[in-house]
Amino acid sequence: MCGIVGFIGKSPEKVLLDGLKRLEYRGYDSAGIALKNGDDIELFKAKGEIRNLEKIVPDKTSAEIGVGHTRWATHGKPDEINAHPHVSSDKKWAIVHNGIIENYLAIKAKLNAFGYEFYSETDTETVAKLLEYYQKKGYDEITSLNKTVNALKGSYALGIINKNSDCLYFAKNKSPLFLAKSGDEIMLASDIICFKGFAKEYYPLVDGIFGFASKEKIVFYDNLGETEIKPLPLDLGEYDNLNTYKHFMIKEIYDTKTAIKNIIEYYGVKENCDRLADYDLSEITKVKFVGCGTAYHACLLGANMLFEKTGIDATSYVASEFRYGNLSLDNKTMVVLVSQSGETADTLAAFERAKESGAFTVGIVNVEYSTLSKKVDVSFPIKAGVEIAVASTKAFSSQLCVLNIFAGIVARKLFKSVDPLADVRALYEKFDYGNVNDFKLLADVLRYNDKLFMIGRGDDYCVAQEACLKIKETSYINSNTYYAGELKHGFLALIDEQSYVVVFATNKEIFGKTVCNAEEAKARGGKIILFTCFDLDASDADNFYYIIKTKELGNSLQAVLNIIPWQIIAYYISVNKGINPDKPRNLAKSVTVE
Repeated sequence: MCGIVGFIGKSPEKVLLDGLKRLEYRGYDSAGIALKNGDDIELFKAKGEIRNLEKIVPDKTSAEIGVGHTRWATHGKPDEINAHPHVSSDKKWAIVHNGIIENYLAIKAKLNAFGYEFYSETDTETVAKLLEYYQKKGYDEITSLNKTVNALKGSYALGIINKNSDCLYFAKNKSPLFLAKSGDEIMLASDIICFKGFAKEYYPLVDGIFGFASKEKIVFYDNLGETEIKPLPLDLGEYDNLNTYKHFMIKEIYDTKTAIKNIIEYYGVKENCDRLADYDLSEITKVKFVGCGTAYHACLLGANMLFEKTGIDATSYVASEFRYGNLSLDNKTMVVLVSQSGETADTLAAFERAKESGAFTVGIVNVEYSTLSKKVDVSFPIKAGVEIAVASTKAFSSQLCVLNIFAGIVARKLFKSVDPLADVRALYEKFDYGNVNDFKLLADVLRYNDKLFMIGRGDDYCVAQEACLKIKETSYINSNTYYAGELKHGFLALIDEQSYVVVFATNKEIFGKTVCNAEEAKARGGKIILFTCFDLDASDADNFYYIIKTKELGNSLQAVLNIIPWQIIAYYISVNKGINPDKPRNLAKSVTVE
């Protein structure tokens, strides 16, 4: 989940800091850079955000090579000691790392026996000391790196410098890592957004690759020896800047309509909408949707869409449960994996399990150069554009749109007479961000609240789960979701005069039942907030503490219109509480470790 960057060229201190700012969505517990300045390696580390590191890094040095890191803590508390880069005992090696070394305790014990001491609580420091161990046995730098990575179990993206070399060393396994070259300058990064404005192509490193780069050349190795990786064109579109918005989160919410337009234009092209043309789906008997967090909530709704359009048995799973669960998987199973980043560790592990069983795999992914996007049998990009804020907004709405199109494509393949884009076009025509002033007023009320509950049925319940997650992520309010029909089975014990209960009721067929369930909470003192797309007469409206309205769409993408207000409300609760919604505590955007 950490961000790493390496650079060979002029003013590496500036390039590394700029790169870390672009990667800060991957972690902001601490940050650091290491510069090879003459015959020494200089370290600069700071707890907290990149701006704290900027205060201690010199404006100009004579260095021409360095590595940098922004951390989401796994092993060891977030402080300067545990911050990367980490160095070997002899100070010859400096290393930055994303991932988890599963056997680091065994390596540490072995090195302890040889007299090595450790200053940090991290797994990464053991890699630096292991490099030193092999080099002291007489091996050169690249052989020491080869022997080191062969000793590691787990996931890693490594950026490494050595004080006696002008090379930038690297290695990758199960964590994203990319390389780019411009003239005689080299950049290494865990996300290609760092290459924006630097290069027009990049090298996508694959698992098991290690090597080195210098001003003169780049050399890649695998366990069979030197190998080749062909560069790919760098296509980031317009890299998102804040422009007139205070935070990425609110900007990205207001990017949603443009994202939906991009989806319509992309899947309106025949070859993009015919991605399943070469596959026989007639034997598929069940479909399993898999995701984490927000992507899992998209899966819940996507399974409903597929069943509604095709009648195929569709179920949803949290990826961390799917990979270990007692599931029936075979070559008649389709597994649909949903991920914004395409690098989510549990989702990738779920993919591996699906492939081992012979299942047909589909990816619903935003980052088209990601591991998941490349590995699945068929990938459907969601075309949301770069999403920086930790709390996903436009990507969730885009996932729902593409899941709807995917369901339509499957239906058309089976039944021939379906327009896969019909629902998304209808959504675009009716799309509305709602009455923001109403949302701000409610956000101001809810910021003081400690007991917030949301209830609903069917798709409304799924959207309520995502709304609760947004509020938890951005404002730290312990909001919880319950099925509207389950209130009497324990939930009502939590209700008192301090409780707010949001009732999602946008399905006309069950509107009355859902509202009646809300009355049970009101009778116990709860303040009832109605969220609906239907008009109420004055006497009915008086029964509610607050009413939020959205438009009625009439298809399963009603969920998009339903979540937008709650994304905005979550944003303003966060801002009202003085919290930065882009960088919630303890969280990071791309969860690349278990």
